Amino acid sequence: MLTLKYSLLFFFLITFGALHSKTQDDSFMEKVSTKSANITDYRYKDTIPSECSLVRLENGKIVFMTKQSGEMKPFFIKAIETGFWDTRYEENVDYNSVFSDMVDIGANVAYVMIHWDDLEIKDNCFNFSFTDKIESIARKNGIKIKWVLFLHAQYNGVPTPDCTNSWTFHLDDRDSCNYTMQWPKQNGKIYKNIKTLVDNGGIRPLHVYGHKDIFYRIIRMLKKLASHYKESDTVIGVQIGNEEGFSFLDESDYNPVTAGLYEEWKVKTNKCDYAQFKREAMNWWWKQFTTAFHEIDPYKILSTNLDAGQAEAGDKNRVEMTGTSASFYKEGNLDVIGTMLYIQWGYDALLGLDERYNEHSYNFSLPILIPSEIGIGNFNKPEDFNSFVIHTLERGAQGFGVYCYGEVRKELPDSVSARKVLKNMFANISNNEHLIYSGLPGPGDVQCTVSEAGLKVSHLNSEKEGTLAMIYKPILVEEENKISSGDIEIHLLAKVSGKYSIKIYQSGKIIKNKDIIITKDRPASILLEESKYIDPIFVNISMKK
Repeated sequence: MLTLKYSLLFFFLITFGALHSKTQDDSFMEKVSTKSANITDYRYKDTIPSECSLVRLENGKIVFMTKQSGEMKPFFIKAIETGFWDTRYEENVDYNSVFSDMVDIGANVAYVMIHWDDLEIKDNCFNFSFTDKIESIARKNGIKIKWVLFLHAQYNGVPTPDCTNSWTFHLDDRDSCNYTMQWPKQNGKIYKNIKTLVDNGGIRPLHVYGHKDIFYRIIRMLKKLASHYKESDTVIGVQIGNEEGFSFLDESDYNPVTAGLYEEWKVKTNKCDYAQFKREAMNWWWKQFTTAFHEIDPYKILSTNLDAGQAEAGDKNRVEMTGTSASFYKEGNLDVIGTMLYIQWGYDALLGLDERYNEHSYNFSLPILIPSEIGIGNFNKPEDFNSFVIHTLERGAQGFGVYCYGEVRKELPDSVSARKVLKNMFANISNNEHLIYSGLPGPGDVQCTVSEAGLKVSHLNSEKEGTLAMIYKPILVEEENKISSGDIEIHLLAKVSGKYSIKIYQSGKIIKNKDIIITKDRPASILLEESKYIDPIFVNISMKK
């Protein structure tokens, strides 16, 4: 019996060792099966063995839900991002104050920046004490958490003000050259190790994701993370990587490991275009990152974002450098399009995403739209912030994140204006959330128009709930031509005659609440006197029973 027992043990160890080795040494760019987040039919939502999930409604739209009092209910994500630069580098950060303040503004999710090093403090030594503390404080304040998981370092302070000692960059050092770090080129000089790179400044130290020791460890870390928070009622998802890409400078990563991967790819594919190699490599890596997580937890949602929306906007240099584009979210097996919306690239990024996904894809198939960062305060003027949010809503998004808490926190005197803008927007959304989460793009039984130049009307419609019309400035108006207020006449054209309830919200408050009779094909009008053009107007229209 003992002989048999030890023979079986020996067999298990040999087999496990072989599997372990295979995991680390899988050939680059082999075909792999992928796993995305589960989508459950609405009829079976209360059978879901998780605290959150994607659910398909009767109208076909994919929505996000969380468990509330044992029942899955709609959860539209209203998030504020916080992390290294606005909280983590402060001494004795009071996260109870941070999260309670976010709730006061109207947020229901905190996007919290963490780094790989926060979870795996050294090789194969996992410690979740920091993230567990964050989770516990968030739970007490009634706010959900989504981790913004940095995989790489940044010269300006991630994961620490001095990131040169991050263990993940020192797995494979040869002759003082770091083979786990991309070798970027700037002004003709190639930077081969993290210290000289960081000392030079302005260059982001990225991992060689195709280095077998890096790739395997990311997979392992993501599985540990998924397992640790699988049963959490507070953690709803993970952003895998922040502003990721193949490379960010010059035309290439000059690391010999990468050169070897390129040669391997050429042999396997009979292709030679380096830009295509980058695209296929990025897609292949993220497919496996997302699959590894979802093999453990198939319900939490996974996203990523790309640098400033440039790739989604089709900036040729950025696309070629990073190996990413608007297509990356789908081809990288993400559940969520976590694009970034800032004035420089945001509007073009939306157009690039529309070209790739269109309104039907946003609503009916993965990846769904939940922008990770809509800038506020110093990052976007109020007109542009509001415009980006409405652009997000009109596409049927299931939420959005705001960058960042440092622009709206209560104790900063310069945040008063931005805080008010955000608070008003969150309130407008909350007042109309039943229509927003289930609504599909376009008017329903009633279409809303305005005659005032420079204003746009966007619609969401729900067969059961009615129509939401959103009136706003679609782009920033030049200061000299800007009109801050004036009368707005709202025209309502119904497909079906009847008595309709009209509720109009602006600046977070209801400003008109009335019932009117609308006859088919005969428009009715509502006048809003001296309305502030800068603040979007939400018109909630439903037929009276």
